[in-house]
Amino acid sequence: SFGTALLFVTPMVGAYGAMRLVLPVAPDSILQAISFVSLFTSVYAAGMALVQQNSRRFFCYLFLSHSSLVLVGLESATALGLTGALCVWLSVGLSLGGFGITLRCVETRCGELSLKHYHGLFEHMPILAGFFLLTGLASIGFPGTIGFIAVELLVEGAIDVTPWAGVAVVIAAALNGLAVMHAYFHVFTGTVNKSSIDLSGRRPERLAVLVLTVLILGGGVFPGYGVASRYHAALELIRSRSKSGLHVLEPEENLNPSDPSPH
Repeated sequence: SFGTALLFVTPMVGAYGAMRLVLPVAPDSILQAISFVSLFTSVYAAGMALVQQNSRRFFCYLFLSHSSLVLVGLESATALGLTGALCVWLSVGLSLGGFGITLRCVETRCGELSLKHYHGLFEHMPILAGFFLLTGLASIGFPGTIGFIAVELLVEGAIDVTPWAGVAVVIAAALNGLAVMHAYFHVFTGTVNKSSIDLSGRRPERLAVLVLTVLILGGGVFPGYGVASRYHAALELIRSRSKSGLHVLEPEENLNPSDPSPH
C-alpha cells in the first residue's frame, strides 16, 4: 500500500548505502559519474513531477528528484558538499515523510486524487492543506524551514566542485517548487464541493502535524546543532576516504561551524 511504501522509502537507505560503502573506496572518476547521473535524474524527475496527473505519481517523482540531490552532495567528497547532502537527507526525510502522510490522509477521505481537476478541499480540511503546503515548501528549501540551510549548503558545495552542477541543483529545486504549488492548487483550491460527512483532521492527525511542524520550523529557526552534527559526520566520511589513499580536499577549505567568517 501507499502507507507501507512510505515507511520503506522515506529513510532513503540507498543514500546510506552509498555513504557507507561507495564513498570511502570509490575513485574520483566513479564519484563524478554518479554525480552526473544523479543531477540528470534530479532535473528529469522534477520536470516529470510537474506534469503528472496522478497524485501518487507526482509524489513518486518528487521524492526521486530529492533523493538524487542527496547523492549529488555525497559524491562531491568535500566537507561542504557532504554536509549539505547530509542536511538535505535529514530535511527531506522529515518534510517529504510529512508530505506523504498528508497526501495519504487526504486520499483516505477522497480516494486517489487526479491532478487534472481542482478539488476545492481547503474548506473541508484546512489543517491538512496548511501542512501539505508547509512540508512541500520545506522539501525545496523555503526560508524558515529545516530545508533552507540544507539546500543552500548543497548548492554551495556543488558550485565549489563544478559551477554547472550548482545551476542544475537550482533548476531542480525550482521545478520541484512549481510541482508542489501545482499539486497544492489542484487539490485544495477551486470550487468547493459539499460533503455529508466531516472531513477535518482527526486528533491523531493533528498531533502528528503538530510534532512535524515543530521539527520542520524548529530546524529552520535554530539550524546550528543539526548543521554541526552533519558537519562532524562529513569529517568522518572524509577521514575514512583518506585512509583508503584517495584524494580529498582539506575540511578547512570548505566549512568550519566554529569559524566566525561569513562563509
